[in-house]
Amino acid sequence: MRCLPFALLLLACAEDPAASKGGESVEPEPLNLPADLAENGVPVGVMTLEYEGLTVEVWYPAAESARTSATEAADFMAFVPAAVTDLLPSFSFPLVETGAVRDAPLRPPEAPYPVVFFSHGFGGTRLQSVDFTVHLASRGYVVVATDHHGRSMTDLLPCLFTGMEGCDLSGFSSDPGAADLPVLADWSEEAAADGFFAGALDLSKRGLAGHSAGGGSTATVGSTDTRFSALMPMAAGAAPDRDVPTLLLGASCDSFATDASMRAAATQLQQGQLVHILGAGHLAPSDLCELDLKGLADELLVGRDDVNAALLSQLVNLASDGCPGIAPLVDTCGEAYLPLEVSDEIIRAASTGFFDAHLRETGGGVDMSAFSDVEVVPAGG
Repeated sequence: MRCLPFALLLLACAEDPAASKGGESVEPEPLNLPADLAENGVPVGVMTLEYEGLTVEVWYPAAESARTSATEAADFMAFVPAAVTDLLPSFSFPLVETGAVRDAPLRPPEAPYPVVFFSHGFGGTRLQSVDFTVHLASRGYVVVATDHHGRSMTDLLPCLFTGMEGCDLSGFSSDPGAADLPVLADWSEEAAADGFFAGALDLSKRGLAGHSAGGGSTATVGSTDTRFSALMPMAAGAAPDRDVPTLLLGASCDSFATDASMRAAATQLQQGQLVHILGAGHLAPSDLCELDLKGLADELLVGRDDVNAALLSQLVNLASDGCPGIAPLVDTCGEAYLPLEVSDEIIRAASTGFFDAHLRETGGGVDMSAFSDVEVVPAGG
């Protein structure tokens, strides 16, 4: 398979049933998932690979033997350019626990796993929403994401400083996700045929999700690429042109993808619904609040002569909208956002119900009746 690292090819061979058991088939491991759609299911593995110039993260259902293995924490400092840390030696992000086991063996499937692709927003990374991606993997999906050059954290951080090399704001005027997501779909076709995931991916069941600008990419790509049969734009205010099952996820206190823009997007839907989380902000579908970007900016950047103050103000607002301890920018939203543990549970339940219905073709679909902080708006508004 093109561009699959040699180490992963060795791993694929090591886990091949014929190689390990003299040609005998490995017994499938059933998923046996909890009835509560917001609850994680089976252990999750994660791997990183390179494909067609993209760094790709893949989360997948892991063998039951991985349940006792140590899970890894995401190190977001890997996305900070050296020029930034050279200038600010005390710049540091906390580690973010993922719940995934690095390079765990694949769970032998009873049937091939559906695939969901994820697209991050401005200033984000492929790891920005691990609560979402790992949860879906634990429920029997293979989840795939990449960093979009021109709107990633790595590209945007140097832009805060006057004349720093590495600044790339091309993602403001174009959509790198629209180019990258079809490439990830191509990867899944090669992966299904050869290597670690051979025979384990259901290419007839592929979904697409994205946050913020990634939600816009989801709507754009999903409008024309029929390989994606279920779409979930989050915090984007965008709907696909195509008649395809769609779950819009919005938040009433989001100052970027506003309440009005999300409701307007719902009127454009041909099928699906808007799940509107009451009291949540823009970053609810991500884990970026754990990085405390506003705190770092206040401590290290505000008042420096070499900082682009206007851009800093915009990015700080973007990087804190929805976070604990931050006053909402929407006037009608009071002094605090809905707690993230509440919105996280809503997002896990809604996304699982949606993809189960339209990719796995099981369950009752999106049922938010158990949650008080949600309004469901049907297609057409």
